Amino acid sequence: DKQMIGSKERQKVWFDGWNENLQEFKNSGYKYEALIPKFVRPNNPIRLNQEYVLPEDNNFELNFINVYRTWFLEKYFSDFENIFEFGCGTGFNLLRASELFPKKFLYGSDFVQSSVDLVNEISKSKKLNLEGKLFNMLSPDEDYKIPPNSGIFTFGSLEQLASNLDPMINYLIQNKPSLCLHTEPVIELYDTQNSLEDYLAAKFQSKRGYSSGLINKLKFLEENKRIKILKIKRLNF
Repeated sequence: DKQMIGSKERQKVWFDGWNENLQEFKNSGYKYEALIPKFVRPNNPIRLNQEYVLPEDNNFELNFINVYRTWFLEKYFSDFENIFEFGCGTGFNLLRASELFPKKFLYGSDFVQSSVDLVNEISKSKKLNLEGKLFNMLSPDEDYKIPPNSGIFTFGSLEQLASNLDPMINYLIQNKPSLCLHTEPVIELYDTQNSLEDYLAAKFQSKRGYSSGLINKLKFLEENKRIKILKIKRLNF
């Protein structure tokens, strides 16, 4: 496995991947199934509760994601007028948000145009309060403002920044959203001393170059009274 997170060639990989979903979405007559990212694959072994598991349900991973995102959207985003997802990919998380909150204003951004085009195609085809915007978290656009009464979330996108997290963190602090919720692989929560599964996962995550250091940065900001951490929770999935 030679893949390295954050390398220049990855931009083309992401553009091609989301463009494939875009074409399938159009060709399918705008079906939800066409929005499922290709890396969410059926029939795969998974890591669950620090063990390797082969689910009886072929679509266990997708169903887990559906349950989890429905839970966090309902629990944490019900009171906000605006919801932003940075690194939104196919937009299928935002489509779920639109089903739960049809009157809220939704915004999805990504660093490749094919993702933005796909989000805007979803909005147009399904007549949603949803807008796609080109946005690079490594070099945030200061003109892209987050209005008051807004919640933001990321879902496996800070991981792609190869630990260059400061530009996005500073952007969020400056824009002062009401809440930030990050669902990311956090290597600091792995128990590498007592779990072989965690040890191997940490080795793989480091080899690929996924982001690390997020928790320490957030704790430092909390100590300096810049933010308040509400919860740090390992999903064990």
